[in-house]
Amino acid sequence: MDSELMHSIVGSYHKPPERVFVPSFNQNEPSQNCHPANLEVTSPKILHSQNSQALILALKTLQEKSHCLELERTQAEDNLNILSREAAQYKKALENETNERNLAHQELIKQKKDVSIQLSSAQSRCTLLEKQLEYTKRMVLNAQLQREKEQDQMKLYAKLDKLDVLEKECFRLTTTQKTAEDKIKHLEEKLKEEEHQRKLFQDKASELQTGLEISKIMSSVSNLKHFKEKKKSSKKTKCIKRGPPWQICSKFGALPFVAEKMRQHRDPHILQKPFNVTETRCLPKPSRTTAWCKSISICDNLSELLMAMQDELDQMSMKHQELLKQMKETESHSVCDEIECELECLVKKMEIKGEQISELKKHQDSKLQFRGHATFGSKTPSSSLHPSLLPLHFPSLTMKVELIGRIWLRKLSGDQNTRCSSRRNI
Repeated sequence: MDSELMHSIVGSYHKPPERVFVPSFNQNEPSQNCHPANLEVTSPKILHSQNSQALILALKTLQEKSHCLELERTQAEDNLNILSREAAQYKKALENETNERNLAHQELIKQKKDVSIQLSSAQSRCTLLEKQLEYTKRMVLNAQLQREKEQDQMKLYAKLDKLDVLEKECFRLTTTQKTAEDKIKHLEEKLKEEEHQRKLFQDKASELQTGLEISKIMSSVSNLKHFKEKKKSSKKTKCIKRGPPWQICSKFGALPFVAEKMRQHRDPHILQKPFNVTETRCLPKPSRTTAWCKSISICDNLSELLMAMQDELDQMSMKHQELLKQMKETESHSVCDEIECELECLVKKMEIKGEQISELKKHQDSKLQFRGHATFGSKTPSSSLHPSLLPLHFPSLTMKVELIGRIWLRKLSGDQNTRCSSRRNI
């Protein structure tokens, strides 16, 4: 009861101590407290006193409070159970969350490990691929170098083959050059021998001429009268033989006579040697003046021939110009063709004439040189020479002929072009 009273005084959850009703006690309460044993013995009337009502109320309140406390206790137990359940659920939820987090973390770790493994494998593959690329690059470079070396070797082999061919050709050329040099030396030796023989022949000829002149001088002293008569007869025969120069080479058909004269003047000693020897044996020996007159007559004949041939060439050039003028003036093609044929024949004749004149000029120069040496040997001054012995200064006739031919060809080409254009226009 004391505990209940204490609880009642303390207050409950529904009725705190501030709201608890405190019963009012009279002055008789200490006496009651002092004598508790007497209360049990008291009669029921005492119960119906004022204190009994307060006790009843207190008991009621206590019952209510106990009932409330039980209810609260049951509620508290229920709450505790609920809280424990919730706590267990919360713990389970936390554990589940932690487990899930751990699982997620483990999965992340596994994923990271897998990714790291994949990265490491990819890196290893990359390194392998890089190594393979480097190896392939090296292989390609080696192959290129090998190919370049092979090409260089092929080029070298080709160059070596060319060098071998060139060396062989050079050796062949050197051998041919050596043989040619040997032949040239042999020919030079032959030429030297021929020159030596010619000099010997000339010396012999000069000796024979000097002997003939000496014999002529010796015979001239004894037979002056006979020599004068023969001189007159020889001059007459020479004048008859010489004839006019325009009749010698007046036509183009008289060229063989000129060639014969050239041949006679080229080698007079060879052609007339036996005849002169027989004359020296049979006839009386003439003097030096007769030989001088003969040389002068030969040079006169040569100069007259050259002058006549020059006149003929000038006439041919004049005829050439006239034919060109006729060709320009004429319009008929048949006449032009005939004139062209005549011009071609004229040009050929002019070329032949120029060659003949050049040969005669060379022969005259050689004769003049020979006579100059002879006169120098006999100590005759150059002023005393006959004007016919002096060299004739002709222009280069071959150059003239070449120029005339070129002009003629140019004119022909121009005329042909004009004809073609006129024909096209027609």
